[in-house]
Amino acid sequence: MASYMILTPPGARADDDRARFVADGFSWGAFLFPALWLFAKRMWLFGIAVAVLQILLISLSATNGGLLAALLLHLALALLVALEGPMLIVRRLINRDWTLRSIVPARDLETAEEIYFANVPSADQAAVARPAVDWPRQAPAGTGPGLGLFESYGER
Repeated sequence: MASYMILTPPGARADDDRARFVADGFSWGAFLFPALWLFAKRMWLFGIAVAVLQILLISLSATNGGLLAALLLHLALALLVALEGPMLIVRRLINRDWTLRSIVPARDLETAEEIYFANVPSADQAAVARPAVDWPRQAPAGTGPGLGLFESYGER
């Protein structure tokens, strides 16, 4: 069972249709084709770095005794991209001011969407849930409890 991170665009409501669901788990596409997967996700710098490392590992495998080392390093690189690639996507979106709304454990994307949109109030429900009077702003300054439930009576 994977967990899905739900992100919404900057300034969007929680029930926006443009919400992105990113599965936090192992990605077979990233494992089999790390550089191409990064390019497909528009992560150009990481994709170039991984492609250069893959080319260097291919040249290392051509040397005497370097085949095993190159295979192990390529496996480690592919595992790193497959396990951490989705988090790179989330980090990139957060840096672009997307909002991480929720993390939903689900077995597939459809189930994650159902769980998330069933628990997120729509704009109509949010307007009904908002109180008519904002009581904390109505009270004059200094008349509320000083610390916790007890009045301070102006003392320090």
